[in-house]
Amino acid sequence: MQNTKKSYTRHTLALVLTGLFTAQAFSFGTDPVSSYLTQGKAVGNWTASIGNGLNYYIPLEDQQAATARGNLTVRPAQQNTKGDALNLKWKGRKVKNEWGGNALYDSTFSLGRSNADISSVKKIAALVLNIKVLRAPNALTKLTMQCNNSNKCIGELPINTALGKLQKDQWLNVPIPLSCFDKSGQFDFSNVTSISIGTQGKMEIELANIGLAPLPDDASGC
Repeated sequence: MQNTKKSYTRHTLALVLTGLFTAQAFSFGTDPVSSYLTQGKAVGNWTASIGNGLNYYIPLEDQQAATARGNLTVRPAQQNTKGDALNLKWKGRKVKNEWGGNALYDSTFSLGRSNADISSVKKIAALVLNIKVLRAPNALTKLTMQCNNSNKCIGELPINTALGKLQKDQWLNVPIPLSCFDKSGQFDFSNVTSISIGTQGKMEIELANIGLAPLPDDASGC
Protein backbone atom coordinates (compact mmCIF):
# COMPACT_ATOMS: atom_id res chain seq x y z
CA MET A 1 0.00 0.00 0.00
CA GLN A 2 2.94 2.29 -0.55
CA ASN A 3 2.20 5.45 -2.47
CA THR A 4 2.68 9.18 -2.44
CA LYS A 5 0.41 10.49 0.27
CA LYS A 6 -0.73 13.87 1.46
CA SER A 7 -1.35 13.98 5.17
CA TYR A 8 -4.28 15.78 6.70
CA THR A 9 -4.09 16.58 10.39
CA ARG A 10 -7.54 17.22 11.76
CA HIS A 11 -9.32 16.76 15.05
CA THR A 12 -10.34 13.11 15.05
CA LEU A 13 -13.52 11.76 16.54
CA ALA A 14 -14.29 8.06 16.47
CA LEU A 15 -17.83 6.80 16.27
CA VAL A 16 -19.74 6.55 19.52
CA LEU A 17 -19.77 2.80 18.81
CA THR A 18 -16.11 2.60 19.84
CA GLY A 19 -16.33 4.95 22.80
CA LEU A 20 -13.12 6.54 21.50
CA PHE A 21 -12.36 10.25 21.46
CA THR A 22 -8.82 11.03 20.32
CA ALA A 23 -6.66 13.23 18.11
CA GLN A 24 -4.66 11.62 15.31
CA ALA A 25 -3.26 12.37 11.85
CA PHE A 26 -4.34 10.20 8.92
CA SER A 27 -2.96 9.92 5.40
CA PHE A 28 -5.01 9.46 2.25
CA GLY A 29 -3.33 8.55 -1.02
CA THR A 30 -3.64 7.03 -4.48
CA ASP A 31 -3.51 3.30 -3.71
CA PRO A 32 -7.02 1.99 -4.56
CA VAL A 33 -6.65 -0.85 -2.07
CA SER A 34 -6.45 1.51 0.90
CA SER A 35 -7.83 4.82 -0.44
CA TYR A 36 -11.21 5.19 -2.13
CA LEU A 37 -11.86 8.95 -2.19
CA THR A 38 -8.94 11.39 -2.10
CA GLN A 39 -9.31 15.16 -2.33
CA GLY A 40 -12.92 14.78 -3.45
CA LYS A 41 -12.21 12.36 -6.30
CA ALA A 42 -12.59 8.60 -6.60
CA VAL A 43 -9.26 6.76 -6.57
CA GLY A 44 -8.12 4.39 -9.33
CA ASN A 45 -10.98 2.34 -10.77
CA TRP A 46 -13.38 3.28 -8.00
CA THR A 47 -16.37 5.20 -9.35
CA ALA A 48 -18.39 7.75 -7.38
CA SER A 49 -22.13 7.64 -8.00
CA ILE A 50 -25.50 8.41 -6.43
CA GLY A 51 -28.89 6.78 -6.76
CA ASN A 52 -32.23 5.75 -5.29
CA GLY A 53 -35.30 3.75 -6.25
CA LEU A 54 -35.84 5.72 -9.47
CA ASN A 55 -32.28 5.16 -10.74
CA TYR A 56 -29.71 3.32 -8.70
CA TYR A 57 -26.65 4.39 -10.71
CA ILE A 58 -25.93 8.02 -11.61
CA PRO A 59 -22.15 8.54 -11.95
CA LEU A 60 -20.62 11.84 -10.94
CA GLU A 61 -19.38 14.05 -13.77
CA ASP A 62 -16.96 16.84 -12.85
CA GLN A 63 -17.79 16.10 -9.20
CA GLN A 64 -21.49 16.79 -9.79
CA ALA A 65 -24.67 14.73 -9.94
CA ALA A 66 -28.35 14.86 -8.97
CA THR A 67 -31.03 12.22 -8.60
CA ALA A 68 -34.07 12.46 -10.88
CA ARG A 69 -36.14 14.57 -8.47
CA GLY A 70 -33.21 16.31 -6.84
CA ASN A 71 -33.51 14.44 -3.56
CA LEU A 72 -29.72 14.02 -3.43
CA THR A 73 -27.32 16.44 -5.07
CA VAL A 74 -23.53 16.47 -5.23
CA ARG A 75 -21.30 19.39 -6.12
CA PRO A 76 -17.66 20.37 -5.60
CA ALA A 77 -16.68 21.77 -2.20
CA GLN A 78 -13.51 23.00 -0.55
CA GLN A 79 -11.47 21.75 2.36
CA ASN A 80 -8.12 23.36 1.56
CA THR A 81 -8.38 24.16 -2.16
CA LYS A 82 -11.32 24.46 -4.55
CA GLY A 83 -12.70 21.08 -5.57
CA ASP A 84 -10.80 18.97 -3.03
CA ALA A 85 -14.05 17.83 -1.39
CA LEU A 86 -17.65 16.99 -2.24
CA ASN A 87 -20.83 18.58 -0.90
CA LEU A 88 -23.68 16.08 -0.52
CA LYS A 89 -27.18 17.31 0.27
CA TRP A 90 -30.16 15.06 0.98
CA LYS A 91 -33.54 16.84 0.90
CA GLY A 92 -35.65 14.10 2.47
CA ARG A 93 -38.28 14.00 -0.26
CA LYS A 94 -40.64 11.05 -0.52
CA VAL A 95 -42.51 9.44 -3.43
CA LYS A 96 -45.35 7.20 -2.27
CA ASN A 97 -45.70 3.78 -3.83
CA GLU A 98 -48.98 1.85 -4.10
CA TRP A 99 -48.58 0.55 -0.55
CA GLY A 100 -47.94 4.00 0.92
CA GLY A 101 -44.21 3.51 1.35
CA ASN A 102 -41.36 5.53 -0.09
CA ALA A 103 -40.66 4.52 -3.70
CA LEU A 104 -37.30 6.26 -3.54
CA TYR A 105 -36.01 4.10 -0.68
CA ASP A 106 -32.63 5.38 0.52
CA SER A 107 -30.88 7.99 -1.60
CA THR A 108 -27.27 6.87 -1.60
CA PHE A 109 -23.76 8.11 -2.35
CA SER A 110 -21.51 5.21 -3.35
CA LEU A 111 -17.96 4.35 -4.27
CA GLY A 112 -18.05 1.18 -6.35
CA ARG A 113 -17.36 -0.51 -9.70
CA SER A 114 -14.04 -1.78 -8.33
CA ASN A 115 -12.76 -4.16 -5.68
CA ALA A 116 -10.14 -4.40 -2.95
CA ASP A 117 -8.68 -7.23 -0.88
CA ILE A 118 -8.29 -5.87 2.64
CA SER A 119 -8.54 -9.21 4.44
CA SER A 120 -4.99 -8.93 5.80
CA VAL A 121 -5.92 -5.84 7.86
CA LYS A 122 -9.51 -6.62 8.80
CA LYS A 123 -8.67 -6.84 12.53
CA ILE A 124 -6.28 -3.91 12.74
CA ALA A 125 -7.66 -1.22 10.42
CA ALA A 126 -10.46 1.31 10.35
CA LEU A 127 -12.39 2.92 7.53
CA VAL A 128 -11.86 6.65 7.97
CA LEU A 129 -14.33 9.30 6.82
CA ASN A 130 -12.78 12.76 6.47
CA ILE A 131 -16.05 14.63 6.89
CA LYS A 132 -17.73 17.91 7.76
CA VAL A 133 -21.35 17.88 8.96
CA LEU A 134 -23.36 20.90 7.83
CA ARG A 135 -26.78 19.49 8.74
CA ALA A 136 -27.07 16.41 10.93
CA PRO A 137 -29.31 13.61 9.65
CA ASN A 138 -32.91 13.61 10.87
CA ALA A 139 -33.55 9.96 10.03
CA LEU A 140 -31.81 6.61 9.97
CA THR A 141 -28.56 6.92 8.02
CA LYS A 142 -26.48 3.85 7.16
CA LEU A 143 -22.85 3.37 6.23
CA THR A 144 -22.62 0.22 4.14
CA MET A 145 -19.78 -1.92 2.84
CA GLN A 146 -20.55 -4.55 0.19
CA CYS A 147 -18.54 -7.57 -0.87
CA ASN A 148 -18.65 -9.79 -3.96
CA ASN A 149 -21.01 -7.35 -5.72
CA SER A 150 -23.83 -9.10 -3.88
CA ASN A 151 -26.75 -7.77 -1.87
CA LYS A 152 -26.34 -10.90 0.25
CA CYS A 153 -22.82 -9.85 1.23
CA ILE A 154 -23.32 -6.60 3.11
CA GLY A 155 -22.09 -5.08 6.35
CA GLU A 156 -23.86 -1.96 7.54
CA LEU A 157 -24.24 0.19 10.62
CA PRO A 158 -26.37 3.20 11.57
CA ILE A 159 -24.34 6.41 11.80
CA ASN A 160 -27.05 9.07 12.23
CA THR A 161 -26.61 9.30 16.02
CA ALA A 162 -22.83 9.51 15.70
CA LEU A 163 -22.99 12.19 13.00
CA GLY A 164 -25.44 14.14 15.12
CA LYS A 165 -22.85 14.32 17.90
CA LEU A 166 -20.10 15.72 15.68
CA GLN A 167 -19.32 19.41 15.89
CA LYS A 168 -20.92 21.10 12.90
CA ASP A 169 -18.99 23.02 10.26
CA GLN A 170 -15.67 21.48 11.26
CA TRP A 171 -13.57 18.95 9.37
CA LEU A 172 -13.19 15.75 11.38
CA ASN A 173 -11.75 12.31 10.84
CA VAL A 174 -14.13 9.53 11.85
CA PRO A 175 -12.50 6.07 12.03
CA ILE A 176 -14.82 3.06 12.00
CA PRO A 177 -13.19 -0.29 12.87
CA LEU A 178 -13.61 -2.77 10.02
CA SER A 179 -15.03 -5.23 12.54
CA CYS A 180 -18.17 -3.06 12.63
CA PHE A 181 -19.01 -4.34 9.15
CA ASP A 182 -18.64 -7.99 10.11
CA LYS A 183 -21.09 -8.61 12.93
CA SER A 184 -21.98 -12.05 11.50
CA GLY A 185 -18.39 -13.11 10.87
CA GLN A 186 -19.30 -13.86 7.24
CA PHE A 187 -18.22 -10.64 5.50
CA ASP A 188 -15.69 -11.28 2.71
CA PHE A 189 -12.96 -8.67 3.17
CA SER A 190 -10.98 -10.27 0.34
CA ASN A 191 -13.38 -8.76 -2.20
CA VAL A 192 -14.83 -5.43 -1.04
CA THR A 193 -16.80 -3.98 -3.95
CA SER A 194 -18.56 -0.84 -2.67
CA ILE A 195 -18.84 1.65 0.18
CA SER A 196 -21.95 3.80 0.52
CA ILE A 197 -23.81 6.29 2.72
CA GLY A 198 -27.59 6.44 2.44
CA THR A 199 -30.69 7.88 4.10
CA GLN A 200 -34.34 8.70 3.41
CA GLY A 201 -34.09 11.80 5.55
CA LYS A 202 -32.51 15.23 5.34
CA MET A 203 -28.77 15.67 5.74
CA GLU A 204 -25.92 17.78 4.39
CA ILE A 205 -22.27 16.79 4.66
CA GLU A 206 -18.98 17.35 2.92
CA LEU A 207 -16.52 14.54 2.21
CA ALA A 208 -12.89 15.03 1.26
CA ASN A 209 -11.33 11.61 1.83
CA ILE A 210 -12.33 8.03 2.54
CA GLY A 211 -9.74 5.33 3.16
CA LEU A 212 -8.14 2.87 5.53
CA ALA A 213 -5.90 3.66 8.48
CA PRO A 214 -4.51 1.70 11.45
CA LEU A 215 -6.88 1.51 14.38
CA PRO A 216 -6.06 4.16 17.00
CA ASP A 217 -3.94 2.71 19.79
CA ASP A 218 -6.71 2.72 22.39
CA ALA A 219 -9.46 1.35 20.12
CA SER A 220 -10.66 -2.14 20.96
CA GLY A 221 -12.88 -2.67 17.93
CA CYS A 222 -16.55 -2.18 17.23
